[in-house]
Amino acid sequence: MESNRRFAIYLDLENLAKSLEKYDKTPQELMQKLLDYLRAQGKIDLARIYTGWGVFASLVPFAVDIGYEAVFVYTHRGGTVVKNLADMQITVDALKCGYERPQVTTFVFVSADRDFLPVIKALQELGREVIVIGDEQITSTALKNAADRFLPLTELAGDLKSVSSNRAGKDFEGFFRKLGGIIGFINYMGYELSPSILKELLTMVIPDFTERDWGYPNFKALVRDLEKRGLVEIIDSSKMKMVASSKVQDYELVVPEDDIQKVKELLHEGISGRGMVEALRNIDKQGLRGGKDYWEALIRLGNENGWWSIDLGGAESEEQEAAH
Repeated sequence: MESNRRFAIYLDLENLAKSLEKYDKTPQELMQKLLDYLRAQGKIDLARIYTGWGVFASLVPFAVDIGYEAVFVYTHRGGTVVKNLADMQITVDALKCGYERPQVTTFVFVSADRDFLPVIKALQELGREVIVIGDEQITSTALKNAADRFLPLTELAGDLKSVSSNRAGKDFEGFFRKLGGIIGFINYMGYELSPSILKELLTMVIPDFTERDWGYPNFKALVRDLEKRGLVEIIDSSKMKMVASSKVQDYELVVPEDDIQKVKELLHEGISGRGMVEALRNIDKQGLRGGKDYWEALIRLGNENGWWSIDLGGAESEEQEAAH
């Protein structure tokens, strides 16, 4: 063990997350592996992650829990391009550390961004070792050559596999038939179609769903596949705004089986009408299940399909014998 080595880690969270999108490992796994890897070689004096106030900020609580310090940086939008200033802030912080903490022997940059070339050379002139960690396929050759050592993500993480390999043996026809029915139900509720509400309802129908299990690096990639298959039209790609196509009318509406059973159980208990909607909302007050629109739409659908007969005006209700 090289106990005299002391590390300072600067991790661009957005860069890491995007580098891993096509692989079967998560940013959380890599952040933990990095700490374990360096602790086996010396002492970590400083470990920071840098992120904007966007989707990747959701990874911050985990990072902080395992020992990273979070630094939030300014994010700006230029047309359809969203860019944060993590690289600039990392450069400033690393140079400051280089001058103020002479005990730090090794600087570790987790990024594929060639913008770090000047700070790498400056730290080397101060006599410090620099390690760059990134995806070998996208990290610039200049950055690899400038570092004292380049550590590919594959070496740090072990065996990285493409998520596209998860597609083998999947019933995509059935999967997209179910998605078409879910989109149809969102329309039936009168809700605006969005990736967030689509994913929420999808995970209610398939509780163990993850897009990576179906070979997609993220949910946005799945939405784009929905457009290719003619189920939706993306009207604003920068915000992923979309509308359902007329094709979804050909699909049978899909709702969570568990929620159908919840309605039937309350009917057996003698609860009906508006009282049923309130009782259902109180079972799970989070997300769609916490709103009356969802339950009222599901009850109306059940009335139309003969699963039950429920008067939302408050009249007596009874479960139909028709099998579901």
